[in-house]
Amino acid sequence: MVGVTTVTVRLDEVVAAEARRRVEEGKRVRAVLSADDRWYTYRLPREEAARVRAAWRAEVERLRTAGELLDTLDVLAAFGVRAELRARGWDRHWPPLPPEAPAEKGRWPGSRDRCFAGSLTLRLPAGLAAQTRAGCWDVSKGAIAEVRRWRDRSPGTVRDATELALYEQHAASITTPGDIWRAAIRRSLTTARSEPR
Repeated sequence: MVGVTTVTVRLDEVVAAEARRRVEEGKRVRAVLSADDRWYTYRLPREEAARVRAAWRAEVERLRTAGELLDTLDVLAAFGVRAELRARGWDRHWPPLPPEAPAEKGRWPGSRDRCFAGSLTLRLPAGLAAQTRAGCWDVSKGAIAEVRRWRDRSPGTVRDATELALYEQHAASITTPGDIWRAAIRRSLTTARSEPR
């Protein structure tokens, strides 16, 4: 899958601010790294200058992939999502999403009403976003079916504590993409190296 998927992550403002701070730090690191003499192309023959620029792009990509250079929110998020999927054992191929799976945009059944003061808008590689949605669906489809059946039995406002507890039990078994995005940002902030090797 080629391209990007734009997602908006609702999260604690403190975490969002720390992510922005880390990106600014990453930009400063990239500027220092780019000033190294080995990336200097002025007065080089064009072919040699093109090789130096290609080597610089490859080095930036290597550092980003390793979590050593998180100089954009998109890079920080993608690093964290890959690490989060790996930690969950989700870094694998998933069956295609069926038509009854929740839409790419919008709330998933069982999503909790939380008051997050912060948000980040991210452009993730489309394949990574699709892998995340597929993983969320695969591990949550039974609980989603239960939440949908519960809602069919209990439309409107429900005040019965036993019924609400049953809903909460089913909803707690659902992992949404938003859960993964939030965990990924936190993971990036705690596991990524702030200084390149």
